[in-house]
Amino acid sequence: MPKMKTKSYLKKRASMTASGKIRVARNSHHKCLLHKSKRANKAGAKPQYLNENMMGQAKILAPYGLK
Repeated sequence: MPKMKTKSYLKKRASMTASGKIRVARNSHHKCLLHKSKRANKAGAKPQYLNENMMGQAKILAPYGLK
């Protein structure tokens, strides 16, 4: 029986927490940070978690789980 294919972009950008949530990085927090406000920089540093609707899709894209 062949292995199922996983989407490598999800493996690189998401990780699973101990409680089972999927943590992803916020967008717009890698470039031109000097031109953004302190509030935007602090908000971008916080982790973001996928909601219930996206969790189902993420589990389909990574059938063997995330690190």
